[in-house]
Amino acid sequence: MSISLFIIILLAVMALVDFARAVIGPTAVDRILASSAITTKGLAIILLLSYSSNNAGYIDVAIVLALCGFVGILALLRSLLPEDADILTADLEHRPKQLVHFVVRRGEK
Repeated sequence: MSISLFIIILLAVMALVDFARAVIGPTAVDRILASSAITTKGLAIILLLSYSSNNAGYIDVAIVLALCGFVGILALLRSLLPEDADILTADLEHRPKQLVHFVVRRGEK
């Protein structure tokens, strides 16, 4: 049994634990983090398969999985935004000005 096969099996077991966390997780944040961890472990498994079989074609699959995982996380986050998201973003636009003002005032003291 090669070391890469052992690591692939270990990552697959860890991905199953993350899947359980995604199903059981009491909050949406737990589910989002678990799905991100599953995607990352899937990437590692695909790249290890590419390395062990000397087939560079799997790298393209890993890149597509990374992009799909990123877009999926963004879609989940977008679905969790409140109905008044415009008010939230309007409030966040003024935050950098307040932070700069706070840092300058604090440095002067």
